[in-house]
Amino acid sequence: MPRCEHNILSVDLEDWFHILKDGYTRKDWDGLDTRVEANTDRMLALFEECSTHAIFFTVGWMAERQPELVRRVSRAGHELGSHSYWHELVRHHTRQSLAADLERGKKLLEDLTGAPVRGFRAPGGSITRETAWALDVITEAGFEFDASVSPGYSSYGGYDTPFPGPHRIRTNAGELVELPTSTLGVGRWRIPYAGGGYLRLFPYAVVAAGVRVENRRGRPAVVYVHPREIDPEQPRMPLPPLHRFRYYVGLRSTERKLRRLLRAHRFVTASEWIAAHRELWAANLFDAREHVATSAPAAATALAPPPPSEIA
Repeated sequence: MPRCEHNILSVDLEDWFHILKDGYTRKDWDGLDTRVEANTDRMLALFEECSTHAIFFTVGWMAERQPELVRRVSRAGHELGSHSYWHELVRHHTRQSLAADLERGKKLLEDLTGAPVRGFRAPGGSITRETAWALDVITEAGFEFDASVSPGYSSYGGYDTPFPGPHRIRTNAGELVELPTSTLGVGRWRIPYAGGGYLRLFPYAVVAAGVRVENRRGRPAVVYVHPREIDPEQPRMPLPPLHRFRYYVGLRSTERKLRRLLRAHRFVTASEWIAAHRELWAANLFDAREHVATSAPAAATALAPPPPSEIA
């Protein structure tokens, strides 16, 4: 296996209150102060300093309210991907509500920038065996790659696919390139280390060692970060103790840790990596059609988000 020399940097572009459990609901969002613009501008400056480009998986609700920020990200040479419109866990969707959500979010980003949106990441990495039906919906929506699978433990996901690195996923609607969350461990006993709370919690030496292991094994590290994670002064939500720890641990060290990582390793956007490294992903195929067929969602659920067109 050839050594992989490039890694993938991704940003989940959302505001400080876009969390998935116990926080504010979407009915509250319009009344909250936004901090995403200032935090994203700091990130853009850091990436320019380190001569690095990223893919920004962007929440459509936020993009609709911060269109110039989205355009600024695009003009700086970064790729835009979709992080859904409503930032809702996949298991709370029906097939119809997810299709409407993805269509609205993708079209919005493409209209704002004039560039194609090829990639999708589910909030919380929440695609599992039980929600594998979403892979059909993602493919039908016109996405070329997905970054929603965690091949091990995940707070909201976890999908024991056979490949810890980039691979193809076959669905009933076609194929996707999958860029899984980077994990350390063996088999199902794998945990993320290169994004979100894991990136904030683990010492830099652990994260850097994980990147080196990935590269030696011919895989990219897929690093993800949120703008709020370089903002130690953000408002604190009234969360349960464990959840509060998960969201606020390590905020003062994240920017410094990220700068060291970008200076020590080479990072590119998702589309750049896929185009340059076909030999590292094309031969690995996971057929998810059986899981898709046995995980059809209920026809309706009280938790399903309304179609974006009914609200915005």
